[in-house]
Amino acid sequence: MEICMITPDDTISVFLRITGQSSSEITGPAFTPAGDRLYFSSQRGTTGSSSGGITYCVTGPFHT
Repeated sequence: MEICMITPDDTISVFLRITGQSSSEITGPAFTPAGDRLYFSSQRGTTGSSSGGITYCVTGPFHT
């Protein structure tokens, strides 16, 4: 339940971590064209059921 990034010096680091959703997985991370928001989903959310999904939005700005 992490989204990781690779830094310019090839170091892998955790960008975000979702806790309390051990029966789920992160799906579909995508940036808006403007690069100011990151959307992703927790496939089964906190319930662990297929109907318990949650979509998140993280605001930036993000730099490449």
